Amino acid sequence: MNRRFARFVLLACCLLPLAGCWDRTEINDVAFVVSSGVDLEKDGRIRITVMVPLPGQMGGATGGGGGTSGSGKSYYLDSEVGKTFREAQARLQERMSRRMFFGHRRTMVIGEDVAKAGISDLFDSSPRNSENRMSSYIIATTGKAYELLQATPKFERFPSEVIRELAKAHYVIDMNMKDIGVALNAPGSDPVMVYMDPVDSQKSENKSKEITVKGYMQFKGDKLVDKLENEQAQGYAWLRNESIKTTVTLDDLSGKPTGIGLRVRRIKTSIKPELLDQRLKFRISVQAKAVLLEDDRNMDLSQPKNVEKIERMLNEYIKKAIIEVIEKCKKNNADSVQFGTFVWRSYPDEWKKKFAASWPEGLKEAEYDVDVSSMLIETGLIYENVTKGHRLK
Repeated sequence: MNRRFARFVLLACCLLPLAGCWDRTEINDVAFVVSSGVDLEKDGRIRITVMVPLPGQMGGATGGGGGTSGSGKSYYLDSEVGKTFREAQARLQERMSRRMFFGHRRTMVIGEDVAKAGISDLFDSSPRNSENRMSSYIIATTGKAYELLQATPKFERFPSEVIRELAKAHYVIDMNMKDIGVALNAPGSDPVMVYMDPVDSQKSENKSKEITVKGYMQFKGDKLVDKLENEQAQGYAWLRNESIKTTVTLDDLSGKPTGIGLRVRRIKTSIKPELLDQRLKFRISVQAKAVLLEDDRNMDLSQPKNVEKIERMLNEYIKKAIIEVIEKCKKNNADSVQFGTFVWRSYPDEWKKKFAASWPEGLKEAEYDVDVSSMLIETGLIYENVTKGHRLK
């Protein structure tokens, strides 16, 4: 009898730690932050903006999407300032009835003022909180971060969804917070960051504030120094061996537009540093494959000589874009392409003794040999304009 009683007591003691969900948090007590913004005020204080869905305004599937639903939005934006990131966040939490949860945040937007002042503090406050994900996309904007979050896109329910989809689209480099942090810490490297701006819809019955990708912001260390846009943005992606889907319109050798549009589908870029008599040289080899989208010149592309002509023009376009990026890196003394990392990997001893202390000054003294080889792999279903014969009559 005593033995049975002892077993019962032991079993009861084992059940004591399994007290159920005594520390549970109800979903109705949590505010899920889907995006946030960081801005710098004129007095030096930091402004934090958060975007939180409003479950009561979301409803079911309506087939519409968009930032507004009826007279109200399906999300809530709020903002607060503080001396530090955590102070601003704490002040914001003090007036929210639900606890902010950052585990579902996929995008963080920073204003241009923050980028100019320095982004290194972001990589202290965010990683310290286990809820924050280093796989989140960090996006810059030329204005204020909260202005980008105030966009009213029509295709998605939240502006944060538009920002995320654009950040991982195939026509920009897919880079998250971890990638930028690595670029900040790697030897011979300076980060870049995708930047987006709000833009008004054009010729629309119902006006909206959409979001567009503008290019990349160029940093020297953790501070913004310049921007890479249009052809320079393309050239930067090609230098980084990123096969983004980008459309180019070719000019002839005199700089006049040709009316020939191509889509560069695949890029293979190799950068090999060489030390010749202690002089640094970079051999840059680019192989590109493209498809023809349009040809206003009505060239007969069944003739190899015409195909080769387009390929030569594309070679010049890619080479020019790449050289412009290199020149901008030299001008701003910022190694956005991470040339220094290539030197460090190939010549670790020479890097430590000669280049590390003064890099990226070495970019200005180095030589650059850019070789581009393009191939037109598709011309579409036709070789020339189907109305060409009619025009000659």
